[in-house]
Amino acid sequence: IERYVIHIRKMLLEGEGETVVEIGVPIDQGGKASGIPTKDMEVAVANHVKALASIPAIGTKIETRTNGTKSTEVWIVRDPPKEEDFIEVRVAVVGNVDAGKSTLLGVLTHSALDDGRGLARTKLFRHKHEFESGRTSSVGNDILGFDVHGTVVNKPDPHNNNLDWVQISRDCCKLITFIDLAGHEKYLKTTIFGMTGHMPDYTMLMVGANMGIIGTTKEHLSLALSLSVPVFIV
Repeated sequence: IERYVIHIRKMLLEGEGETVVEIGVPIDQGGKASGIPTKDMEVAVANHVKALASIPAIGTKIETRTNGTKSTEVWIVRDPPKEEDFIEVRVAVVGNVDAGKSTLLGVLTHSALDDGRGLARTKLFRHKHEFESGRTSSVGNDILGFDVHGTVVNKPDPHNNNLDWVQISRDCCKLITFIDLAGHEKYLKTTIFGMTGHMPDYTMLMVGANMGIIGTTKEHLSLALSLSVPVFIV
């Protein structure tokens, strides 16, 4: 267990207070093992919990992976939350106009589905012409907070459906800041400003399932790659 504790501490240090652990995979084999017998998993999990208690750290089970008679368990492990600090990840959201960027962010951050007429995206709009056209023309921001167990802490106000950013920042141990950028080619300079001025950690490139790669999609991808910002596609 002592060796395992040292391994977890090293991973937490490298991950800046957060890491993913797969129980049932020997440390020496670099994650290539197929797991351990299911009957031995309870003992392994018990040892894992003891190791976390001695660090100390907080672990939450994500999933169980089964391979025949063997299995592994994936856990996310975090340092205990600190009131004065939290982990922040900044994600720039880009893609062609009408790809659904603002709608997706509105659904994620407010925990409410869109009504089919653009209700969700209005949560991020700030200007009158954005409400009228349904298109983002400025750099919008919204946040999504998670507690130490990975549960979303966003609680929109029941009266006006607005988010209390102060409360979310106080309750979370990990915060994702979404940077909603314009997709129309007319606002390309604004998008470039958002990518360079807001220093995102990742870029979420949205591709509309009904449109494919058209319009400014390639330009936005090239912009992210030229800035060496990791990209994932939705």
